[in-house]
Amino acid sequence: MKYYLFAALALSAFSLTSCLKTQADTCEVILTTPIVKAVGPKTIAVNQPATYLLDYLPGTGCGVFDALSEQGQSPANTNTRTINVTVRYSTCNCAVPATPLQTTYNFVPTQAGTYYLKFVANNGYLIDTLVAK
Repeated sequence: MKYYLFAALALSAFSLTSCLKTQADTCEVILTTPIVKAVGPKTIAVNQPATYLLDYLPGTGCGVFDALSEQGQSPANTNTRTINVTVRYSTCNCAVPATPLQTTYNFVPTQAGTYYLKFVANNGYLIDTLVAK
């Protein structure tokens, strides 16, 4: 009988201490965030940087810029680039409303021609055309 009483007390104590938290919850996640506006040049010289100002809207005000990435398209369509912004969220619950943020994207065309820059947006892409001469 004493064994069962000791086991029950030990189980109760373990259950109660497992509910106590010594560390804050962390919910680290990185998400692609829609670009809502992209402003940049329409023409540029070959091997010169074309700088675009990008406005993006994180899901909450607790998100911070993580990275800007560019993917080239298939070898058959080398003049198309897809650009996206990722945002890092480090908190589980955030009551801070989202506000638009900005970053820059630099593209350097290495050959003359027309380039299509596809900025990942909410429902598809914002497509910008850049002519390199």
